Amino acid sequence: MIMEFKALRVPALTEEVAGNLESVLGSLPGIEQFTITLETKELSIRFDEDRLGFQTLAQTMATAGCPLHDIDAALLL
Repeated sequence: MIMEFKALRVPALTEEVAGNLESVLGSLPGIEQFTITLETKELSIRFDEDRLGFQTLAQTMATAGCPLHDIDAALLL
């Protein structure tokens, strides 16, 4: 099942964190598409939940410098 995680306000989203996220998300199985917008500090990730669980995605994001507890507003669709 394809899910989408949208982080609407990510204060931790710096250029360095965006680069880390691009690196790890680009090589993670199950990631369908992702966009990172530094200007608005938004992050959108489409992933196949059958191949990549949300908990694993969250742990990967934290390792890249973007832990969930640092996100002000997010949706999981």
